[in-house]
Amino acid sequence: MSEKKVTIDPNKLMVVGIVCGLVGVYLGVIRSEVAGLISGVLAVPVVIWGADAVRRIASYGLGTGVPSIGNLSSGMGVLAALVGLAYQPILGVVLAALAGVIYGVFVAKFKILEIPRLPRYTTELAMAACLIIMCLTSSVIGYYNPMPESGFIAPAENFENIFQALFATGFIAAIFWMTSVSILHPFNAGLGVGERQGRTLQIGIVTGGMALTLAGIARVGYLVMFSPETSPMAFPLGYATIAAGAIVWIVGIVVLVRTASREAAAALWTGIPPKTKK
Repeated sequence: MSEKKVTIDPNKLMVVGIVCGLVGVYLGVIRSEVAGLISGVLAVPVVIWGADAVRRIASYGLGTGVPSIGNLSSGMGVLAALVGLAYQPILGVVLAALAGVIYGVFVAKFKILEIPRLPRYTTELAMAACLIIMCLTSSVIGYYNPMPESGFIAPAENFENIFQALFATGFIAAIFWMTSVSILHPFNAGLGVGERQGRTLQIGIVTGGMALTLAGIARVGYLVMFSPETSPMAFPLGYATIAAGAIVWIVGIVVLVRTASREAAAALWTGIPPKTKK
């Protein structure tokens, strides 16, 4: 099976994803909680890039391994993201890329999966997952301050906030899960004979909106549970993050349904299934 046709250049998606992800994390340099909202929004293009990478790597099989691919990328991404947030985000991205390359080369070397350009795909997946997690984390904690206290290391208060907002609350599990689902679900839901890149990436917009909404909920939950010292705008911006995610989510669904209805052979209402007697 050959690689599926594309209407949007994967290289352009990668560049946009990397730029949006890094800008989203480093935007915290302005030391404003508005940066957290923007960081979450900028995670959406990264989700779309990750979804496209899953599409390219999974198009060589039957699609049964798509969930595994998503969890694999999130596994590599979350470890790299934690290192990046503890030191510098760019370091996390580099580590994610190295992990992706090593994994891809190992699998290709021993022919575990015979997929052309596998090292590139696994590298993109790991980097995308890393950037998504860092952007969503920045949104949950309010903002991430990348300015080093000494040398190359970011302020220790960053990781203290991350530990309290994500690990003490348990929201890290939700962020990990949402990162995985947001990039694996588009192709998993859209695969089939008539699958095409544009429609699949529209599902990526939907899952990106879901991820942003979840980050907003986690932000508000963190504020309610721990009441950290924040600006008066903390709660309004948390609600704004939820609203922004809901808007992206709803708009994405509307566009997707219209596209699917237009391209489907038929769209029929079968009625509500009748109740059956047990």
